[in-house]
Amino acid sequence: MTLLNQIRYTLWGPFTVLLILLTGIYLTYSSGFVQFWCFPKLLKLKNSTSKNGISPWQALCTSLGGTLGVGNLAGVAIAIQLGGAGAVFFMLVAAFFGMATKYSELLLAVYYQTKDKSPIGGPMVYLSKGANLPLLAKIFAIFCVISAVGTGAAAQGSAIAEAVNNVLPISKVSIGIITGILLLPILYGGSERIAKVSAVIVPFMTVCYLTAGLIVLIIHKNEIPNAILKIFYGVTEPFAAGGGLIGFITSRAISDGFAKGVFSNEAGMGSAPIAHGCTVGAKPCDEGMLGAIEVFIDTFIVCLMTSLVILVTGADNSGLYGLSMTSFAFSSLFGNIANEFISITVVFLAVSTVLGWSFYGLTCLKWLNIKNISFYPILIAISVAFASHFPLIDLLILCDIASALMAFPNLYGLWILAPIVNKQTKLFLGTKKHTD
Repeated sequence: MTLLNQIRYTLWGPFTVLLILLTGIYLTYSSGFVQFWCFPKLLKLKNSTSKNGISPWQALCTSLGGTLGVGNLAGVAIAIQLGGAGAVFFMLVAAFFGMATKYSELLLAVYYQTKDKSPIGGPMVYLSKGANLPLLAKIFAIFCVISAVGTGAAAQGSAIAEAVNNVLPISKVSIGIITGILLLPILYGGSERIAKVSAVIVPFMTVCYLTAGLIVLIIHKNEIPNAILKIFYGVTEPFAAGGGLIGFITSRAISDGFAKGVFSNEAGMGSAPIAHGCTVGAKPCDEGMLGAIEVFIDTFIVCLMTSLVILVTGADNSGLYGLSMTSFAFSSLFGNIANEFISITVVFLAVSTVLGWSFYGLTCLKWLNIKNISFYPILIAISVAFASHFPLIDLLILCDIASALMAFPNLYGLWILAPIVNKQTKLFLGTKKHTD
């Protein structure tokens, strides 16, 4: 995995970090600083349903299902392990500007969506129709299908196998095969069934995990100030160790913070717009606001919760890695059954991620006009089953590579189409001012 790690740190080097940061800053300006006005506007957003396609609520849950996953537990722990506590700060920085990036992605996905009974939207559509880059659109769609099998299936399958193996005397291979078989009926139900299942799983698992995390923080409330100081102290380390700005932007804290931030909240990656681009009757800016909220929920609430739980309990100094580190952190609340709690949480999170990414890959195959897609659910199931052979940390490195390959064409398209974001946002805010 040394070669893959080198590729990963090359792809997530200074150029990518600056590209994501500058894109987020540019789109923050283009969106009229959506981070500050989306919350009050969202409270007035009305839900809608349709017999065709999926509703905005289902799109939100499907997208959150693809977003909330092993990255929120193992990914955060690994970011702290590799980049130190300072990586948490850069996850939050990436998320703040990522709110504007995801707002723009979803706005464009709906604005350029196909006008069918069951519409299709996403980067492959707005790159083709809006930016007039059909070749880049196809490249994105192909990378998305590959990532769905890797990020969406393999990494999550490995996480499920590792989590269940920690609490039950069943081999990882058997767990992977059983999981793959159980997922097939949902996957063969198509996009609508995936969306309906996600709409049930995601709210339930999110509330359970956040409740447990909040209790841990209450128990260790006296350590919260020290944890926050540790995060900010970790921010200054790259300056001291690397010699100023160059050392700062090339440090692993930055690389791991931004990579795990994008892997977790998917802002700029181009995946979530696919779910929201399939909604019927959606309005571009309304859907864009949901994207901004997704990033906030994923990183500022779930990932930050995980980070603080790890730091206040001292799990970052436990010598453990990944899910084991997170389990150790929750042991102060659950004691010996911490492994069981984390295992159950991981299974729910990972299954929802498999379903969300399956939706993305399936939609891209449809857009590519692949006639026979009956093989796709089987491919996802096989990936889930056989991923149990590989360590989770190695698969997460592959996920970082896949997310970069998806992000590059998408970010390029966002720069080209930023004027559309600016125009639609001004119309939206101007209209609301007159009608509110």
